[in-house]
Amino acid sequence: MLTSIFDIYIYTMKNTFKPSLLILILLLFVYSCSKDESGPDHVDPVPELTFTVEDLDGNTFVDNQLLEFSTVEYPDASLGFNVRNTSSETIGMRIEVESISGTDGSMMELCFGECYFGVSSGTSYPTSPSMPNVSIEPAQTQPSSGDHFFNMDAGDGNTAVEYVFKFYLADENGIQDGNSLRLRYRYTQN
Repeated sequence: MLTSIFDIYIYTMKNTFKPSLLILILLLFVYSCSKDESGPDHVDPVPELTFTVEDLDGNTFVDNQLLEFSTVEYPDASLGFNVRNTSSETIGMRIEVESISGTDGSMMELCFGECYFGVSSGTSYPTSPSMPNVSIEPAQTQPSSGDHFFNMDAGDGNTAVEYVFKFYLADENGIQDGNSLRLRYRYTQN
């Protein structure tokens, strides 16, 4: 039983202070969350970098497309191509020889920015560390002309000669930094 004003005061404080304190803490928490630093009103999305690979007539290749050849004679065994930048920013491109079968790659000519006679599986071109990419402006193709694949190896006559080339977007150091497209070049004797 409450016997004095002091007892009434203590009783009131004990029973109302705890809920009041909880409400005060909750209000402070909500207030602090609403005052977080706000970001910019508008964030521009990072543009998606994209490309296509085309033959010299402008026909677009699809990923993993098989291109078959029955000769090792120029120009019929040569596949000319253009890489088209379909994005709004300049892109860096490379080509990796992902795999080789039926040959050792020594008789494949690959031109992309520069020409290389003989290629190696697992190697990306261009090979220059000082200029690892072919740069392509928006809505344009690579500035070099005459880029192509040209196999001159007839193999053993029984096994197909095949190369898998991966075209890919690369950063300023030549490291893959985006999507890719593969073309399969296959020579078989008639």
